[in-house]
Amino acid sequence: MKWIKLALAGCVSLLAMTAHAQADFIITPIAFSLFAGPLGAVASFGAIYTGVQIAAYAAVIGAQLAFGPKQQKIDPGEMKNTFQEAETSEFNAVGRVKLGGLKAFGNTKANVISRLIWHVKGPMVAVEQYFLGGREVTVEHDGQVSSPPWAKSSGSWAYIRSKVGDGDEVAWSELAADFPSLWTSAHRCRGIFQSLVRFVVPDFSSEDGNKKFQKLYQGGAPDCEVVARVSLIYDPRDPTQHVTNWITWKWSDNGILCAAHIMRSFPDLTSEDFDWEFIKTEASRADVLVGTQTVPEHRARCWGIWPSESKRADTMQQVLDSIGAEIVLSQSGLIRIRLIDDAPVKELTFTDRHIQELNWKSGPEAVERPNVCRIKYYSPERGYDMGEINMTGIAGARVDDEVARYGEKIFDVELPFCPSPSQAQRIARRLFLQARADAGGLKTNMAGLAAWGVTYCEIEDSLDDKMMLCRIASPRIDDEAGMVEIPYIVWPQTLIAQPWDPGTMEAPAPLSAPDIQYESELPTPDAPSDATVVQYPDGSFETRVRFVAVVGGTTAEAVYRTYTAGNPNPYASMGEYNGIGSERFGYAGLNSVGLKVDFKCRFFNADDEGSYYSSPLSIDPMVIENTAPDAPTLNVTGSWTANVTAPGNLNVARVELWRKVGAGSWALFDTYQSVRPREVKSWSSTGACQLQAFAYTSNGTVSPGSSIVTVA
Repeated sequence: MKWIKLALAGCVSLLAMTAHAQADFIITPIAFSLFAGPLGAVASFGAIYTGVQIAAYAAVIGAQLAFGPKQQKIDPGEMKNTFQEAETSEFNAVGRVKLGGLKAFGNTKANVISRLIWHVKGPMVAVEQYFLGGREVTVEHDGQVSSPPWAKSSGSWAYIRSKVGDGDEVAWSELAADFPSLWTSAHRCRGIFQSLVRFVVPDFSSEDGNKKFQKLYQGGAPDCEVVARVSLIYDPRDPTQHVTNWITWKWSDNGILCAAHIMRSFPDLTSEDFDWEFIKTEASRADVLVGTQTVPEHRARCWGIWPSESKRADTMQQVLDSIGAEIVLSQSGLIRIRLIDDAPVKELTFTDRHIQELNWKSGPEAVERPNVCRIKYYSPERGYDMGEINMTGIAGARVDDEVARYGEKIFDVELPFCPSPSQAQRIARRLFLQARADAGGLKTNMAGLAAWGVTYCEIEDSLDDKMMLCRIASPRIDDEAGMVEIPYIVWPQTLIAQPWDPGTMEAPAPLSAPDIQYESELPTPDAPSDATVVQYPDGSFETRVRFVAVVGGTTAEAVYRTYTAGNPNPYASMGEYNGIGSERFGYAGLNSVGLKVDFKCRFFNADDEGSYYSSPLSIDPMVIENTAPDAPTLNVTGSWTANVTAPGNLNVARVELWRKVGAGSWALFDTYQSVRPREVKSWSSTGACQLQAFAYTSNGTVSPGSSIVTVA
């Protein structure tokens, strides 16, 4: 009964749990001094340094650029589990994430076990996958879990229903009905993306019931996890959205927009603190497609989870590292979030006539200089945990001659808000080279004051007769000497001279992690081969898919999902039946014309042990395809029964049987107005005649005729 206290404590908004979070804020030399002033209420705007330029200074004094003082690390893998605690943080999420959550309430009445899981602060936009006990399951629109071993003829042994967490939640009626003294209409759990899981316990007084109980609940009621798209994000490029009306916002994993969204959630910031015109431009740059080893992807995406009580500076540092961006200020003091380019544009030039003293150091000492780069990122391939990329053979990630002389000096890049191995490697390359870069200090006359608000400048090196592109920290004024001191690091020329080439610089993504709870005895099926939608003569629609069985698979499960406003709906089950040999078909009474639809399949053996799901087949958009189908097969038995087998074409919608008596003309004998591929339809009659069958598509396109059969 100790879960009751948890539920009662959580009936107000989850936000109340972390009202003290901002007290944890601290400032460090590398943790974005910009958080002074508008981001932390620590100092006024007049006292702050400029943006992330202080990170350059940290590099000068020996810290690893952007990875200096110890940060409070975020471990997204923690939130994949379900847990039970008397007190817990409020968790936030953006992008696509895998979530377990807090077991906020649990109790049993008769043969029904109830578990309420708080996943994360809402709103949730779409659930893509449900898992029970680590095993992916299909959940129907009414909450039924339709996957073996949970499905049964009269319903299901498990039901999962979710609430988005938009603040309009009402109390769970099931809990109020089962536990009226514990759960009332006041228990609304507002603003929390949550799921109520209801398990039905078999009657284990019988042998069959006992076996089923052991199969379902051998380890107790299994945990529930979801893969979901979370948080509505303001996009200033969309005229239908309003900056102060979150109801108009939409889901996005655009890195720039997500970073602005997270920053604006801090108590001391409002919409007026941001330069939305600048952010609009950078968001478009984040959406530009860049090449990878596989398919092009958007340059900067953001997925991740963080507790509200984490230090805000640390959280934002990790977000910005993960998307490859920095914070700068406009001339009027508005916050800008800017992508960091491998070849940044200079904003200012200091020539020899400005420079009074130029100190230069050729990078960190060799015995301290990092020479091996290791990369971790928020990896969907590794089950939405921090996955490490195998950089073996990637030249830019290892300096072999230094390793041979001084041993390995590891530079760890951990990007908990980066969902892409390609994005992670592009960012890590820059950070690694910056950590090895030359650095120094520049003293100028009062012309150095022009460096306020500047990040990149050229500095003339008169001894070598060259101009150095540098990243600078904020200038410091020595009024007595009439000088301005500016720390700098030299921008790595490798980034400019050798543009990113995924073919030679990028390592493959980590191998997908198997489901360790359920090692399948069946092979994983291939992705479905094709799908279409048909319209029957009565006006109804049907969506169909074709796939292939695996050895040992006795029960097929085909599922599909559609998209709404670009976001995926949960997968729903299809009807399945066998074709010829290993051919299998799935169907659903759905008009999917014009929609994007994903299909996938899996198989179960006689013991209800399942394979992994296949890779999905995605079709966008679905169309009614009216290419002429193949001829049906006609077989006549007895005196006479005509058996017509529809062709295997997915687009077949109906079949007709034609008859010719004696020297008369061919005439339509009968029509089956709805037929599926490989389905057999039969007619019976008497009398000598000739018979022939035809198949038709949705618009009446006819197949070739079957062989003509003469009936005596």
